Order: sequence, then C-alpha cells, then structure tokens
Amino acid sequence: MLTADAAGKKVSLPSENGPAIWLVLDLAPKKRGSLEEQLLALGRRLGTIGARATLVVSKAPPEWMAAALAQSAVTVRVLDFRHPGLAALQFVRWLEEERPALVHFHFVRAYSPLVAAARAVGARVILHDHITLGQPVKPDAQPRTPVVRLFVQGYKRARAAALNGLVDRRLAVSRFVAESVRCAEYIADSKLAVVENGIDVTRFGAADKTALRVELRAGDRPIVACVSRLAPEKGVDVLIRAMALVGRDALLVLAGDGPDVEACRALAARLGLGDHVRFLGLRNDVECIYAAADVVVMPSLWDEAFGLVVVEAMAAGKPVVVTASGAMPEIVEHGRCGLVIPKRDEVAMAGAIGRLLGDAALAAAMGEAARVRAATAYAMPVWLERIVSEYTALLPSLRAASSRRAA
Repeated sequence: MLTADAAGKKVSLPSENGPAIWLVLDLAPKKRGSLEEQLLALGRRLGTIGARATLVVSKAPPEWMAAALAQSAVTVRVLDFRHPGLAALQFVRWLEEERPALVHFHFVRAYSPLVAAARAVGARVILHDHITLGQPVKPDAQPRTPVVRLFVQGYKRARAAALNGLVDRRLAVSRFVAESVRCAEYIADSKLAVVENGIDVTRFGAADKTALRVELRAGDRPIVACVSRLAPEKGVDVLIRAMALVGRDALLVLAGDGPDVEACRALAARLGLGDHVRFLGLRNDVECIYAAADVVVMPSLWDEAFGLVVVEAMAAGKPVVVTASGAMPEIVEHGRCGLVIPKRDEVAMAGAIGRLLGDAALAAAMGEAARVRAATAYAMPVWLERIVSEYTALLPSLRAASSRRAA
C-alpha cells in the first residue's frame, strides 16, 4: 500500500500482518536533531519491508515529528521512564497486547526490567549502546579503591552470567563504545557489533550560509560554533576561556541549553567577551549554524560515545576541533578532517582554532575531507541498511516480508 508523505513523495505503509518492531527510547524528542531524523527514516524504511513500527518514548514527540511518524503509520506510545516500577507494569501490558517480534532498546540499561519483559513475551531483543560504559558519573570523580573495584567487578561478572542471555544483540555507536561494553558488561564478541550513527547529509550540505550572520549582525567576523548541551562535562567553559586567547575579533556562537547556561554567561562577562559570545538556546536550524561557521568545536571533557554534532559539522564541510574524548579521534582523524587536542587545555584549543582561522587553505582542505568522510561513512542510507540487516538476521519473517516486497 502506498501513501504520500508531507513532501508529496510516495511511501509504503506496512502490511497489517507484518512483524511488529518496537523502538523503545528513554528519551524525549524535542528538536529537529539527527537522532530524531534517524527515527523518522527508520520508521519509513520499516514500512517498505512490511514491518509494523511502534515508537515508545518518554514524552510525546513535537508536532512536526508526530505528523511525519503518522504519515509512515508508526504508532507512538508514551511511557513515563521516571517511575521504573509503574513504567515496567505499563510496558508489560502493552507487550502482552501486541506481542512484538522484536524490541530495539535505546538509552535503556541492559539489565532493566523492560528488557526482561520484552524477552518474557518472546520478542527478540536488541540493545543499542549510545553512551560509554564504565566512566565516572562526573568527569572529575575520584577513582574507586582497589577493594571496591574488586567487589564491583565480581558483582558485574555474576550479573552478566545471569542476565546477558536476555539480549540477542548489542549494537554500539562506535568502536570506543563497543570496547567499553565488552569490558564493563562482559559481552561476547559474537553478540556485539558497531553500527555508527547516520545523518541526512543533504540537510547539512546545502544550508543557507548567510541567515545566521544576518541574524547576529556578524558581518565578516570569523565565527566559531559549538552546538552542545551546556553542562559541566561538555567543557564549554574551557572553550569560552580559549576564545579569550583567540582574538581576531572572532565570534563564538553557542547553540543549546542546560544547567550551565548562566554560569557560562557569567564567565564570558568576567573575561570581557560580552560582544564575542552569543547564546542561541535550542535551535531547529543547526544546519544554518554550521553553514555560517568557519570552525566548529566540540570541547568535551567526557569520553564521548559518538558525537553527532561533529559528524553534522563535517557534512557541512567544516573543519572541526575536538578533544581527545572517547570516539572523537576515530571520527575526525587528526590532521585530515580537523584537529584533535587534549581535554581541559584552553591554550591548545585556542591554538587549534587560531590555526584554522589563520590558514584558509588548510581549513578548506580539512573541511572538504570532512565532507567526503561524512558522506561516505555516516550517510543515513548506510545506517538504515546496517540496522535493517540486524533486524532481518534475527527475524526470518521480516526477511520473508522483505523478499515478497522486492519480488
């Protein structure tokens, strides 16, 4: 069955007899980000192979997203993850009603009762790891003592032996995350695969380059952009201090919100950067921010699991400066698509930003290499086919439905 999406394109709707696949995310979609775009693209793709998709999220999606999901016949359910006991009871009731063939969890712990509930109704289970396991709750937390480490390790080994069989497949968003999963939860290599995130590269390759400059009255000033949650682990304060060393009348543009917004404003004021730092809040037009930028920076103090922002900036053809945090070095490739610097080093950060702002040829070469890498390694179709191949490997019924549609 065919229908038209919001853009007038023909899309396939799932068969009523197709296998039910649930995407369960302890997440509240709230902006037009790449993760939200992934969910929409996957919902459309599942319809083309006869699957019935259900999206379970912690809050109702924004109107634009809800409309797009409805157009692809994706059912949306809202589950209050803040109350685990009640959430588990509700989730069990839903599972018993529909008996999905496969449940794909995101941002849900491997040993959550939700995972056990999905297995109990006979569903195949995929757990997608979007965060680095095993790192401290806070970037500056004190390490555990040897005795505590030994106790925790013993507990984790016992838990893994008892419960790892509940999950059929673990997917990690980077090699760095895969290694953390292997070490933290003792996952066998046969159960673990790396599926790097995908983005709509066309969205970031053809954005308006002047809109943001006009909005900010930036003129010809060089723009350094950072799209990030403003929280302690993201290192935005380090970036602000680095900007005090950059000079060149550069303008720092910060897009995002979080608990450190006011602290960052106060820091910029103390450093005399009132006219050099702009706080934009959450934006649905981040592609225009990248387009206007000369350099994009990810100053994280955390071991980042992936870094969608970095890949988006690369797709926009921008050179990036990132800290050596988690998966960043494997994505950026120092000296090719951008520059990788130590964490917490505002002098090194200022030097890297100044180098790119002062060498147009180098910045252009790195930006082009970044664009090519994003288009080949991180394009949405590549991600979709990797995900669908994981689904069909677990569901013979989905392989049969896909074959019938292709015939």
